[in-house]
Amino acid sequence: MKLPHLDPLLFAKEILQVDDSKAEVLCEFNIIPTLSMFIEAAAQSSASFNNQEEDAKIGFLTTVKSIKLLEDIENTTYKFNLNKVVDMGNIKQFNFKANSNNTTIVSGTFTIFVP
Repeated sequence: MKLPHLDPLLFAKEILQVDDSKAEVLCEFNIIPTLSMFIEAAAQSSASFNNQEEDAKIGFLTTVKSIKLLEDIENTTYKFNLNKVVDMGNIKQFNFKANSNNTTIVSGTFTIFVP
């Protein structure tokens, strides 16, 4: 994935699947993640929708809402499922779920601004 992040802040490791409105991305953390690390990983995972473009685009996380911790955080590897729900020019909104062992651990919505 084309991201400007470096370890230890690079969480999105591999695009597992992507189409026009849905993506699945493998994210790994070097410690048990916090809720804010899940949000950053989800934002990084949204880059999977632009992975085919030659130049990496810088996006800015602008809004986070409806974040829910549904289960205890016990692992360091998660599959993030993203649904693109709004794509209006420079504004893109996504719903996400972070899953471990087929159980949703964290879910929420975020908005990215891509200048």
